[in-house]
Amino acid sequence: MKTSVAMCTHNGEKFIKYQIESILQQSLPIDEIVICDDGSNDKTIEIITQFQQEYPNKIFLHKNPINIGSNKNFEKAISLCNGDYIFLSDQDDIWKKNKAEKIIQYFSKNESAEAVFSNAELINDNNKKFTDNNLWNSIGFIENQLPKPIDLFHHIKFKSNTVTGATLCIKQEIKPLILPIPDIQKFHHDEWIAIIIASRKKLEYLTDELISYRIHTEQQIGAKGNLNKNRLKNHLATANHILDHTTPEKYLDYARLTRIYYRNYLKFKKVAKNTKENSPVNFKEISETNLELFKKCNDSLKKVNPVLYFFRTFTDKIRGKRQL
Repeated sequence: MKTSVAMCTHNGEKFIKYQIESILQQSLPIDEIVICDDGSNDKTIEIITQFQQEYPNKIFLHKNPINIGSNKNFEKAISLCNGDYIFLSDQDDIWKKNKAEKIIQYFSKNESAEAVFSNAELINDNNKKFTDNNLWNSIGFIENQLPKPIDLFHHIKFKSNTVTGATLCIKQEIKPLILPIPDIQKFHHDEWIAIIIASRKKLEYLTDELISYRIHTEQQIGAKGNLNKNRLKNHLATANHILDHTTPEKYLDYARLTRIYYRNYLKFKKVAKNTKENSPVNFKEISETNLELFKKCNDSLKKVNPVLYFFRTFTDKIRGKRQL
């Protein structure tokens, strides 16, 4: 059994040392670290090269001649990995010492799983945990309060993605399913992988916080660490509505649902246009279903409060929002 890390870097000099060190210090040693750099012009390459000299048979650096963007860079890094299990890694987080060991143990006990992700604590630029919220709360995946088992495919299709790539590990055998990764704005590699594997009912997770996920101003893709109790309550209520555990009753319930369904309708419509017809997932169908759900909730809005519905519709028309 061989393990790989697919890491993508771009101007990461400030934190990459901590990330690489945490990977090298795993209780279950990682066999190879494949790093694809996307045109760094700071000291990122210099720092990686220093590690390479100390670990020449473990760290492999590939420098892109031109900037290809996050999705295509992860596609390249994953494609170059030889391990039976491939851990995805950002350049600025810190792994808990037992991250690899815990995830490989889970795969060993759950052989049908093709991808496993975990939760994470949130840290700042000083490597300090700064909030009691965790990564899942910050992205609206309120796992600890949702009825089990959670239909991850349904959650990703109709609410939001549950998987942050920096916590994800995949099996080598799924590479033909997930590659190539489409280069679509605001549709990231982790959501692409998650929705494909979830559609096969082979996406699973550990509730452990196995990395320290960094929130900082220079981050390309991040999560908000300052969620208040009211927002968490709204996330939970919305997830329960979408997963059919509860029925929306209030105007604000339907208003939140219309925003989410319309957003997903547009997102998956764009994905459908930019993927091949033989895609593992029918994104056109997902988009159309979100549109129907949007229309249904919009009708409910009108029934629950006709006056507020009128003003909302009028305002949306002026702003050009949610127009079909």
